[in-house]
Amino acid sequence: MRLLEASRKRGHEARLIHPKHCRPTLANGRMTVEGPDPGPDALLPRIGATINDYALALIRHFEFSGTDVINGFSAIALTRDKFLGLETLAADGIPVPRSILVSNPGNLERAVDELGGCPVVVKALRSRQGKGVFLLEDPPEAADLLDRFDARNRGLLVQEYIPPANRLDVRLLAVGDRIPAALALTPQEGDFRANIHQNGLARALDPEPALAELALRAKKVLGLDIAGVDIIIDRGGDPWVIEVNYSPGFKGLEAVSGLDIAAEIIHYVERVHARKNGDR
Repeated sequence: MRLLEASRKRGHEARLIHPKHCRPTLANGRMTVEGPDPGPDALLPRIGATINDYALALIRHFEFSGTDVINGFSAIALTRDKFLGLETLAADGIPVPRSILVSNPGNLERAVDELGGCPVVVKALRSRQGKGVFLLEDPPEAADLLDRFDARNRGLLVQEYIPPANRLDVRLLAVGDRIPAALALTPQEGDFRANIHQNGLARALDPEPALAELALRAKKVLGLDIAGVDIIIDRGGDPWVIEVNYSPGFKGLEAVSGLDIAAEIIHYVERVHARKNGDR
């Protein structure tokens, strides 16, 4: 794993901590985590969008126990849900695509009408790497999606469709107050998703200052230290933040940019830990 490799090169005793090996404990007015011995000075959660409630509670417990956590509980709890993340961005004036949360066939049908009819993009609220993202072109298919993702209890995100033609898909890695790397992504022919994990084509991008600032602002609004910010620039040149990922993969970024992204992340963790502990 690249983060372990980069951390050990810096002389740290880095290791993976699996949630199942930890027991958050409350006793005698103290909060401790039984499991990893010794406990970490700094923790970098890398659990994906499918993070469960136990792992989320564990991250919060590490925070209360005095560990420096990057990214923290509140930011992860917010951004693991696609609608809550977009809702928070929109409340701060950050441009996001027209999006509607639905939980039943009637509301889904109305959402499709309000967005101008099919096709529309339908997303499970907790998914990553382009999985759980569908292009709804035939309304009768909607019932299957509602059932498959338990929309009555979880909800389902419906978004306006921005056609791939003449649009630019961008992934920017935001680390602290910097954008160390960015990619321009092109969907495979016949696919509307530009994710590398869906075989999208990628090239290194030097983002315009306004685009970099938008990504940094989105990260900050959600309370994240490190984030992958996905932005679509439509044919008219307008940017739309479609998702902010608290645990972004960076294998594709390293391959295309030639940069040591893992080292960049570890250097940032070092700086945060030093700052919080009064080192200069």
